[in-house]
Amino acid sequence: MTDDQFAPLARPQPLDPYSSSAPHLVGIVDTNVLLTSVDNDCRNETQGRRSRLLLMSDGGDVVLYAADHVLDEVYEHLPRIAKSSPVPLAALRAYFETEYLPVLRFVTVSDTDAPDPQVLAITDSDDVPTGRLAKLIAPCVVFSDDKHLKRPGFAPKRWLDMAKAAVDVADGHRAQVTTLNAAALPVRGLVGLVSLAGRKVNVFPWVLGGLALGAGALLLKKPERRKATAEVAGKIFEGIGNQLAEGMVLERGGVEKLRKVVLAAPEEPTLRQRIAIVLARQNEPLLATEVHDLIHARFPEAPDVSIKEVRGALEEGTEFVRVQRYRWQLGRDVTP
Repeated sequence: MTDDQFAPLARPQPLDPYSSSAPHLVGIVDTNVLLTSVDNDCRNETQGRRSRLLLMSDGGDVVLYAADHVLDEVYEHLPRIAKSSPVPLAALRAYFETEYLPVLRFVTVSDTDAPDPQVLAITDSDDVPTGRLAKLIAPCVVFSDDKHLKRPGFAPKRWLDMAKAAVDVADGHRAQVTTLNAAALPVRGLVGLVSLAGRKVNVFPWVLGGLALGAGALLLKKPERRKATAEVAGKIFEGIGNQLAEGMVLERGGVEKLRKVVLAAPEEPTLRQRIAIVLARQNEPLLATEVHDLIHARFPEAPDVSIKEVRGALEEGTEFVRVQRYRWQLGRDVTP
């Protein structure tokens, strides 16, 4: 692939300016999409099909949250789903607990922030916590088929299309990482081999490296050998380039679709919002001092706050859960 062909494939601007690494997208799920996904997965289990919610969360590129009441609603409505499904209730429930609970975190959302006009536009009180959660951790995408979340602009018109876009972002990014790692393996292997050999014979690795380079230069002294080596190297680099380009195209397409529906970040986030935004994008619980440092790094223009204020907000917020004694995360993990 030529440089001209690579030019339009530069990495797109990130959907989430607060994520420096994985996850690349924060998603919120509602009861109806969970019930639909569980039922469809179980109906097609023999074909090995999995929902887009599960596919996007594979590998941690997309992280999924739900308001606390969603957990109760899923268990409440699973019997109704079982009545119209060929899959028995016990199997539906077991599948939800085995496949979905591990990739979800449930958040008890308080209403301590000032009323938000978009949240006030939600006419079904059952959906208000989902709206509050979205406003708390935005930018994010709400995956819901509920009209009460679609009308105020929280959820896209067709959540399945946006879920497919999220899967494309995750798959495209993983394809690029896998390709680069595979391309680097021979170099890492050679460096490791030289280092190991140096330790075995008690010789500095750079000495052996120099000898290896000298031997390679002698082998390539003849023009025909240089030509053959260049042809092989060219094919390898072309293959790597094509695979990288495919991953970049897939990721870019997903990002551009999601950009149209992602809920915008707050212009002047409160301290509670800043803490929630930071914690929502962490794979591991954080110390209060780590949270303090991150909110200063992510929100340099926000008012300065002390570690004491951060600890106070963590203690007061129902959204924040203390784990491992001194560490905090957004929401709670649920086991069956």
